[in-house]
Amino acid sequence: MNFRSFAPRSSRRGLAMTKQTSQLQGERWWIHGPADDETLHSITERAWRCYGAEGHTLRRRVWPRATSLPGEDVGLDGISAREVCVLARAIGVEPRELYRHRLQDHPLVLQENQRRAYCPSCWHEDAKAGHPPSFRRAWMGVFTLDCPVHRRPLHWAPLGVELHSPPTSRMPVWPRTAEGRDLLRTITGFARTLHDCLEGKATWPTAWRGSPDMARALLMRVVVNLGRIPEHPPFASIGFPAELFPFVGVPARRVAPLQMSPWEHVRALGPPAWRRAAFWMVARYVMPAHRRPPRPEGLPMEPFAALDAQWDSPFQVRELQRVQRYRHALRLITRPLVVARKGESRGDDGH
Repeated sequence: MNFRSFAPRSSRRGLAMTKQTSQLQGERWWIHGPADDETLHSITERAWRCYGAEGHTLRRRVWPRATSLPGEDVGLDGISAREVCVLARAIGVEPRELYRHRLQDHPLVLQENQRRAYCPSCWHEDAKAGHPPSFRRAWMGVFTLDCPVHRRPLHWAPLGVELHSPPTSRMPVWPRTAEGRDLLRTITGFARTLHDCLEGKATWPTAWRGSPDMARALLMRVVVNLGRIPEHPPFASIGFPAELFPFVGVPARRVAPLQMSPWEHVRALGPPAWRRAAFWMVARYVMPAHRRPPRPEGLPMEPFAALDAQWDSPFQVRELQRVQRYRHALRLITRPLVVARKGESRGDDGH
């Protein structure tokens, strides 16, 4: 790749530099500086869209000794301080300013390739100010379902969408009915409370069942496939009214049996609509009857029974032993939530 590719497509001739100048000054990305709270991944993606190069290629071009990355645009949010200095020089900002935009990996943060949630109001304000849309660090939490500034539900920007013209004007702020708005607020509040309790910032509500660790284990159980064959995860059975379509959703494809840590599957659940569906299901088991969200359409009375039944076969598959161990552990932890005294499902009593 020659240096010409690092000038915007519309002005490559005007920005051509000699090899000597490039070696002395380093390469420069002629893009807008970092927005407030913007992730380094987002900054690199803007350069990628401007110059037509993949994010990890841009990173290695600016810092040739950068660690090889396993995939496209992975590992950019938490680059080293030395790489931040080189990246700051390429963008034309102070390293100290850019360093504040790092986002260290954390169990309660989405995987980096899943950090594409956005607030339409924030992007609308960016457009009015003449700034390109960007992804904020404040939107990247596993339990974050709304914008901390505007308190409106977050949406999802697929990788292929043109961010210079996002469909923010077509995104409804809230569901049109009071019931739909109350449902979203309940789910969002539940996720926020669970996060705060797991972090030790709040005490577990006395009326809620179980504990933060039980609820976290149940979240893993509703998200992953703990069966023996490719199947939909339990939360994919949730149905919802048409007005909730922009806010609640489920994956359409079956997923393979669990292959890695079940919490990594939760961290890979990027679309806020999918996470709302999963938290909706968990809230049905945890919150008291007078406060929990209504029963979702289509949710079976025993949503885990189909996957559990796959293990009735006496034949053991060596490759699935890890799945079986995780399944046994999660069932044991969540049993006080899922099974009532009389053997009836606590979360699916029809109310």
